[in-house]
This record gives sequence, C-alpha cells and structure tokens, in this order.
Amino acid sequence: MISSTRYRALAEINRQTELSQQIAKLQESVSTGKRLSAASDDPGAAQRISEIRQTQADQVVYTNNTNMGTSISAAVDSSLGSIHDLLDRAKELVLSGRNDTTSSTDRDAITQELQSIVTSLDSASTANDPTGAPLYPTADPLQIPVSDTLSLPATARRDEVFGNVATAGGPKTLQQILGDAITAINGSSAARAADIQTSLDALDAASGHITQIQTDQGVRGQRFDAAKQSLDASGEDLAVERNGLEGTDLTYALSEFQSKQTALQAAQTLFARTNKSTLFDLMG
Repeated sequence: MISSTRYRALAEINRQTELSQQIAKLQESVSTGKRLSAASDDPGAAQRISEIRQTQADQVVYTNNTNMGTSISAAVDSSLGSIHDLLDRAKELVLSGRNDTTSSTDRDAITQELQSIVTSLDSASTANDPTGAPLYPTADPLQIPVSDTLSLPATARRDEVFGNVATAGGPKTLQQILGDAITAINGSSAARAADIQTSLDALDAASGHITQIQTDQGVRGQRFDAAKQSLDASGEDLAVERNGLEGTDLTYALSEFQSKQTALQAAQTLFARTNKSTLFDLMG
C-alpha cells in the first residue's frame, strides 16, 4: 500500500513538472513570438521552415542580381538614347553641308563636329557598366541568374549595337557611316549631292538600327522588372507561411497558458492536501 502511494506521489510530481515545463514554454513562446524553440516541437514544421529559410537566402541573392541587372539595363538604355541623339545631330550637320553655297570654313566646322561624334561613339562603345564591366561586351553578355531556372542578359554585344547596320553599301558600323559622311561633306562639288544623299540614307538606317536596339533593350529591362516583382511576391508568400509555421498564435497560447496554469494550481493544491494525511490515514 505504501509503495503504491509513493508511486502515485512520484507520478503526480512528474505530471506537475511536465505542466510547469509546458507553461514555461508557453511563456517563452508569447514573449519571443516564436512557437518553436526546438525542431522536436514540430518536426514537420521545422523541416518546412528550414526549406523556406534556404529559399529566402537564395532570394536575397537573386534580388541583388535583379537590382544589378536593372542598373546595367538602365545604363545601357541611357547610353543608347545618347547615341541616338548623336546620330540625329550628325544628320543635321550633313544636311547643313548639302548645299554648294556652304563655305569651306563651315565645312571644316561640320567636319570637326562629325569627327567629335565619332570620338563620342568610340567612347560609348568602350564604356563600363556600374559594376566596372564593359557596358557593351565584345563576347556574349553575362547571363545574370534571377531564379533557380532563369538567367537574363542585361545588355547586347558591342557589334550588335555599333555594327551590322544595313546600308545600300552593305553592313557598316556607326563609325564607318560617320566617316563616309565626313568624306561626302569634303568631296568634290560634282559628286557631293549624291554622296551626301547616300550618307543621309545611311544615317537614317543607323537611327532605325539604334531604335530597334532600344526596343530590344526595353524588353530586357522589363524582364528584370518582372523577375523582381516575382521575387517580391514570392518573398511575401514565404514570409507569411514561415510566420504561420513558427510564429506564436497569441490567442491560442494565452488560452493554453491560462488552462495549464489553472490545472497546475489545482494539482498542487490537491497534492498538498493529500500529503497532509498521516500514514494511518493512508492505510485506512
């Protein structure tokens, strides 16, 4: 009988200890806002939280990549706009030198400005992007990873931008077209009109070429924007899911805390009252 009583007392002490531990865990959950203090609290949730944590870490890298891609793409777009402006100015200069009445002094001034445009085009072709890499690489552009399955280029090859302009004389670079214009401006009066018209046609082709490149670049920029939006949306979903898995449900936690606290107090009261009994009371 005494052994049985001792067993029941030990079992009750263990039960109260477990209740105290559960209450302490609930208190920690409420104070920290985290319902899981160890993976063993909910192995399934802990596994999923680990997966989400890794995905979120990957998304930080991908977000940085999309920001870099957007920055490079914007730099390219700005550069292309400047190139287009240079071509427009070149056409104005060539038109101004079209008439035989243009003085040699004016032709010299036109030639010098056209040459400065060629220099500006050379500088633009070898410019660097915000990371220090070539804005227009000579090889295929770097493919920037923006997800586990997608990598995007932020620019075009140098020869795609500055070369392969379709003209009546065959494919030419922008610099060659400007060089031909300079030659036409300074040519003999007999051939000048025809040569300048050929140059004007080539400049129109160059402008159309750059316009198409700008359109293609706009698509590149939009793809980076779309990737960023997708990452943002996915990040929000993952944050909500992770919070639901590891965050404390305050209503539930406080209710459980009150319930277990009441149960522990009742058990302690009953245990204390029971242990006031004498050995003879227990044997009786």
